[in-house]
Amino acid sequence: MPWEIVQEDAACPVDRPFGVHKVDDGELEGCHATYAEADDQMSALYMAESEGEERQDSYTPPEGVRVAARRALDWIAEGLAGEGFTDVGRARAAQLARGDAVSRETVGRMANYFGRHASDREAEGFNRGEDGYPSPGRVAWDAWGGDAGRDWASSIVASEERNGEEGEYPITPRQQAHYEAVESVVELFGQFGQGIGEGGAHYVAESPFADEGMVCSSCVFYEGPRACEVVSGDIDPEGICKLWIIPESLLVGVEPTVPVEEAPTMEVGGDDDMDEYERTADGVSTPDREVRRVERVELRESEDGLPVVEGYATVYEYRYDIGGGPEAGGFTEVISRGAAAKSAREASVPLLVNHDGIPLAHTRSGTLSLESDDIGLRISATLDPSNPTAQEVRSALERGDMTAMSFAFTPVRQSWSKDYSQRTITELKLYDVSLVTYPANPSTVAKIRSDEDAEATETADVKQPGRSVEHARRQQAADAAKKRR
Repeated sequence: MPWEIVQEDAACPVDRPFGVHKVDDGELEGCHATYAEADDQMSALYMAESEGEERQDSYTPPEGVRVAARRALDWIAEGLAGEGFTDVGRARAAQLARGDAVSRETVGRMANYFGRHASDREAEGFNRGEDGYPSPGRVAWDAWGGDAGRDWASSIVASEERNGEEGEYPITPRQQAHYEAVESVVELFGQFGQGIGEGGAHYVAESPFADEGMVCSSCVFYEGPRACEVVSGDIDPEGICKLWIIPESLLVGVEPTVPVEEAPTMEVGGDDDMDEYERTADGVSTPDREVRRVERVELRESEDGLPVVEGYATVYEYRYDIGGGPEAGGFTEVISRGAAAKSAREASVPLLVNHDGIPLAHTRSGTLSLESDDIGLRISATLDPSNPTAQEVRSALERGDMTAMSFAFTPVRQSWSKDYSQRTITELKLYDVSLVTYPANPSTVAKIRSDEDAEATETADVKQPGRSVEHARRQQAADAAKKRR
């Protein structure tokens, strides 16, 4: 059942002007004060509709997806798509606009696209009434089905994950970084040609390595039929080019490695904390103040000797289990991209030890900075070396006696699946971030770095498994800036 959001809805009161309606008969599902709240309900409706569905070979796009794609085709015809927009993108928009059935692989690509490009929604020109509307990012967004396409594809993928299905063939962290790099090049300069020049993919219509499984039809870029996401022209499924990314499980004679780095896990603060969570058929009761452990905390020393703690207080778009997950009576949780952005701008947040005591740093004094980016909520705190507690913390981190970090928060906006087995937090309020001494889960590892260490390990940092291309770029820039200081 497709749904749509109507702004300034005559069927809704003036203080809640955003209405969610069924597309086919116009039935009102709910009224909301903000577009984001209406979007949350529409996501929940798609998720609830997908509960219990069996995996299909193909899916028919709902009307909301078709409407967005038709709008994108009009913009493309007006020349508003930008130079980097590809013929494959036009073909995909046309397919969705017609309502043609799409493969499960295409649904997966849609979900991946919206996940990677969520930040485009924050750019000027994405929303009606802004300068530059529609931006090329908005045109591309609607060419993939717009908000309705995001919710529809995500609900299908999420439903399969809950039902224990593997979904797409997994690729390794190196392949993921390769994928993002090639896609970034195509977005900037357009598709590769098939030739051997600077902009060519060195494509051949008959792969000499077909016996090993190295063919276009197994590549993650293959769009089918006879089309590629990043190489222009007619593409034979039995061909190959230099840009190939093929899951190891599809290659013959290759012993697959661990396909992906295990997603960073976040757990409730301690074993006894689950006593405050109670899941029933009618809902889940949660504490007023919740705590999650997080990872990738680093202590570095600035040039003038001041200790600086850096890392991510939370990681966006990673699913993790609370209380053992749904099968153990708990639930699955994900913090949506940008959920901490408002709190990062407005909240008064301290850096504590074990969520207690006198702050080591604070946003109010400027010694703690918070930044919400595509990865999560990044923190940077400068400690006072004359503070005895800071001296103890520095020693504990350097020795490895303190290896974990956590953050305390309360959800501001959230949604639950129909059976309360999945929780999505779309906005949260931070209370504090804290270095902690209780045992951490295996992925919660702190690292010690000085400026000299950073210079010596620059290459290693960039190649760390599981790190996105953008994250690697940011690390390179940060390390280079530190060397210049």
